Amino acid sequence: MSQPGWYPDPKGSGSLRWWNGQHWTENLNPEPPAASRRPPAEAPLHAPPYARAVDATVRGVLLHADERAVTYGGASLPWGHVEWVAYWAATPPGERKRPPPVQWIFQAGRHPFHGGPRVEVVLDDLTVTANDPAAAGGRAEAVWRELVELCRACAERRLVDELVRSVRGGGSVDVAQGLTVHPGGVRGERVSLSWSAISGAVLENGRVWIRQSNGTAPILYVPQQNPNAVLIPALLAGLGGPLR
Repeated sequence: MSQPGWYPDPKGSGSLRWWNGQHWTENLNPEPPAASRRPPAEAPLHAPPYARAVDATVRGVLLHADERAVTYGGASLPWGHVEWVAYWAATPPGERKRPPPVQWIFQAGRHPFHGGPRVEVVLDDLTVTANDPAAAGGRAEAVWRELVELCRACAERRLVDELVRSVRGGGSVDVAQGLTVHPGGVRGERVSLSWSAISGAVLENGRVWIRQSNGTAPILYVPQQNPNAVLIPALLAGLGGPLR
């Protein structure tokens, strides 16, 4: 290992430790919260087979993600430290004759959402070089999808389990900055639905739609780019049956 960078701590702290190219330093990323005595959940040692490692160069900056952590340039987070995630596709405004390329956006971070540590990557086919030949075609989307698969395997399952346990224990949780999930159902800005009125949720056209069990059109949605909005379908699936 000769390249300086953040790597999983061989001392077992659960953080990443800086390798200066010759030896390990005392710098950890992220630093464990001083006020907290509860260790963060450990990322799984081995992700499922489909969650392959990601290696690419985005806007001239190295992107690497594996079953332990995601690193982009100087920003890095172990999956076990991640508290919120967001990912979506966006089309920037541009001229009609020359539409801009689709941007594939990935974010993962810790609270608070504004000001907390995060890794944020914006990919498009003009600025992405996939280091893995298998991801060379459709470069940006291919790299983004592999990054999302790693996130689902190594962070989202844990996050959903934590939210499910909280609601089953009688608590209310705020998901995606605007949706409250509680033992009686879900509540948005102007709409409340009981569990008996909910059939699930689906990601569609950049939004997470809450479906009604009576088959009528969804009346409650959350923008997909909101933190943890992508967790809503799995969260409702994990809560719906037993709580109805």
